Amino acid sequence: MPLPIAGEVEVVVVSAAPVSIHGDLYVDLAMRVPGDEAATLARVPASAFPAAADGERRLPAVGGRLLVRVLLGQVDAVRPVD
Repeated sequence: MPLPIAGEVEVVVVSAAPVSIHGDLYVDLAMRVPGDEAATLARVPASAFPAAADGERRLPAVGGRLLVRVLLGQVDAVRPVD
């Protein structure tokens, strides 16, 4: 499923890989909407992920559920689903 132009969508993490581009940190995130077979890929700024209690940003775990906020087709915030 392609990402919406704007709004939030709940996804399941298929894979997450860190990427550094000119010193800026990103995460190549493959995610699947529950019930959808094909994964959607997005390059997400690491700053969009919430920091852990120790202040470090960690990659989401495969199989983890996330709420992804999208603005103009780009992921601008990510938070875990409780």
